[in-house]
Parts: sequence; C-alpha cells; structure tokens
Amino acid sequence: MSVLHFIPLVAMIAIIAATLWRGIAIRRTTGDRPWAFASAKGVQRVAGASFALSVTALLIAAALATAGDPYRTMLAAVAASTGAAVVITAQAQMGRAWRVGVREGDAPLFVSHGLFRYSRNPIFVGMMLVGLAAAAISGTWWSWAALALFVASCALQVRIEEAHLEASFGEDYRDFMASVPRWIGMGERT
Repeated sequence: MSVLHFIPLVAMIAIIAATLWRGIAIRRTTGDRPWAFASAKGVQRVAGASFALSVTALLIAAALATAGDPYRTMLAAVAASTGAAVVITAQAQMGRAWRVGVREGDAPLFVSHGLFRYSRNPIFVGMMLVGLAAAAISGTWWSWAALALFVASCALQVRIEEAHLEASFGEDYRDFMASVPRWIGMGERT
C-alpha cells in the first residue's frame, strides 16, 4: 500500500489546522473576530453550510480511499501538496485581513501582494486543488458530487466577498479586479 494515497487527507487536515491556528492568532494579536461565517445570514449562510458539508464529505472520501492506480495516486498527491502549500502560504500573506466569510463593516484591508498578484482568490484555488485530489483518490460518485458542491460553494462565496471588498474599498478594489484574475488567469478578470 502506497503512503502517497494518504496525502490528500493529510493536506486537508493541515489546512484545517492552519485555518484554526490562523484564526486564533489573529484574535489574540489584533482582537479581530475572523470567523465571520459564525454570524452569516442569507446566501452567505447557505454558502457556509454547503462548504462545511462538502468539506466533510471530501474528508471522509479521502479517509476511506485505498491505494489504487499509481499514476492517479501520484497526481492526487502532487495536487494536494501544491494546494495545501498555496492555502497556507496565502493565509499567512493575508496577515490581519484574513477572514472566514465576510461581515458588514469588517474589512481591515485587501491584499494584493504575494500569491494575490496572480489570483484574487489563491486560498480558494488551493482548496479546490485539494478537493480535486480527494475526489480523485477516492474515485466514488459521491466524492465527485461533493467536489462539485464544494466548487459551487467557493464560487458563491467569492462573489459575496468580492462585492463586500468592492463596497469597502471602491475604486482601489475595482482596479485590483481589473488587473488580477479571479482564479489563475482563466476567464474574465472581473
């Protein structure tokens, strides 16, 4: 049995641990409350709930995965490792701006350096890579359904966050949107 097939699960656990640590660190050092999903309402609450459901399903899929095709296992391991590195790096680069969800009047700054020069949403891109790896390593129909729900949840939350940042920062954020792609250079920039 190859150790590589455990990498998507380990990557997901590492992201969860880094996210918890980051939230606690921000709360302690700044007094900010970075867990905006806790007070979410409306569409953001739906996005948060579907996000949580799909992540749970992908964690279970990765945990239940058994060693399979070595080529698929290697690709999943590379995707998961890359995705986790992107997420953890981007979280650190956000500094005080890092949040889980958005809250009215809560936008200390927007980040345009580091990985954010190439994607307005590198954390979501990295998480989708890890989700793809979990679905691929599992290979079950329900893991692919969970990935589809996860991607839809990320896309919805990105639109909510971008509207929030545009309302908070106006022209500066619109300029950023015009110069940096939403994902990684794919499709329109706005």
